[in-house]
Amino acid sequence: MKIRASDAVLHPEGVFRGQVTGIEPTNCYLEGIPEKVFVVETVPIGAEGPKRVIRYRIYCIPSDTSQFSRMYTAISGKEVNADRTTVDTKALVGGQAVVVVQHYVKENGRKGHRISSWQPECFSNN
Repeated sequence: MKIRASDAVLHPEGVFRGQVTGIEPTNCYLEGIPEKVFVVETVPIGAEGPKRVIRYRIYCIPSDTSQFSRMYTAISGKEVNADRTTVDTKALVGGQAVVVVQHYVKENGRKGHRISSWQPECFSNN
C-alpha cells in the first residue's frame, strides 16, 4: 500500500529510506535556475510500515552549500560545484538516500512537512 502525503495527511516525522521516483518541472526560475519537484518514495528504516510519497520542491542551484547539492551528493556520491552550469537531474531518478522528514508551521498557521536533510544511504538491502 502506498500513502501519498498531502496537506491533509502529514508525512510522519523521522528518518526514512528515500528513493526519487520522478521529477516534475515547474514554471519557477531564480535567475535562470529552474525549480523542480522531486517525487520521493519513503519507507521506514529497520521497521515495518507503509510506503509513502513526499514531494520535495527546490531550485537546482549548482553550489556547494545548496539544498540541491546536498541531495545530489547524497544520492549520486558526486559533488556539485558552482563551476558547472548544468547538472543532469534525470540521473537521480531511482537513486536512494536517507531522508529526514520534519514538521513545521506554515505562514497560514497550518502544519506542513518537508525533507530537512539528505544523507548517503549506508544501510544494506538484506
